[in-house]
Amino acid sequence: MAYEWVGTVATAVVGVVGIVGTWLSSKQGRDSTERLTREGFEHEHRLAREARQQQRLADSYVKLLGMVERTGQWAQTVKPIMDTIPPQPVRPLPELEEQAEVEAFVNAFASDDVRAALETWLCIVRDVIAAVGLIDLEAQDAQKARPSGVDYESPYMKLHELRPVERSARETLTRQVSRELRESATL
Repeated sequence: MAYEWVGTVATAVVGVVGIVGTWLSSKQGRDSTERLTREGFEHEHRLAREARQQQRLADSYVKLLGMVERTGQWAQTVKPIMDTIPPQPVRPLPELEEQAEVEAFVNAFASDDVRAALETWLCIVRDVIAAVGLIDLEAQDAQKARPSGVDYESPYMKLHELRPVERSARETLTRQVSRELRESATL
């Protein structure tokens, strides 16, 4: 009779060890599932954030390219040396509000390379605008039939020289934007 209690105790110990083992195993499974679920949500959140950033970048670049092309068309067609009869209307420059909006998007999302290419192109466009202004001043002086005493340094020639430079800078900017959009689409 001395050993009769050993079987009962052993069974109880094995039962308790089994219960504890099952509890530990299920806790580890729950913890593992919880961790994997949390990591999955974080990954999806990160992907969604990156997708939103890429979409904002793409939208910004499309707006930029639209403004750049309209401005480029203006620069290429304003003040032609020989005009048609009747003269063809010249598209106006983009409105200041549109320019400000596009510049804000570019400042927020564009890369340094795009900003540098944009700045180069903008400097050339400012020179085109200045040449057009000088052409207008020269025309006003000619209408008044009096010499102004101002040497305009042939603004038509300056405009003629600036047009291919503007086109080249615009194409460089466009290529840079296109390259970045293609690279971001492959990420």
